[in-house]
Amino acid sequence: MAEKAKTPESNILDGKNFCQIGIVVNNIDKTIDFYTRMFGFGPYEIKYVDYSAATYYGKTAGYRGKRAFFRLGPGIEIELIELIDGKTIHEDFLKKHGEGLNHIGFKVDDLKTARDAAEKAGFQITQGFMRPDGSGFAYIDTEKTGGVIFELIEPPPQT
Repeated sequence: MAEKAKTPESNILDGKNFCQIGIVVNNIDKTIDFYTRMFGFGPYEIKYVDYSAATYYGKTAGYRGKRAFFRLGPGIEIELIELIDGKTIHEDFLKKHGEGLNHIGFKVDDLKTARDAAEKAGFQITQGFMRPDGSGFAYIDTEKTGGVIFELIEPPPQT
């Protein structure tokens, strides 16, 4: 017998807006080669990121990294994450667990509102970045129960 869905205690995110799986890797190029040869995944969008104003446990830490994005099915984005330098939760994860699934992402309409709701519910923002237009991302410390980090994502406006 299926358990009836419960109303969440907080208004942090909507599970229907699940959009991303983040995987931390040591070497994006080797991972892309493997995923392409073995499974036919791709095409990939490669980005270098420089988030000098990103926060790490509430303090500005900044970091640079390499990202590769590809789609699985119509709505799920896979993000491969390679750190170049700086202090991040991705580095923490890599040191503790090695390569692997790091987070699942959910689109939110208003990042600030979602962050505030997460903090009000008792979660800590472990890492985040907000653009001048209010878009950006925030990781919340949901891994304490269930082992997976949730990321709140407000994409930049379409230009």
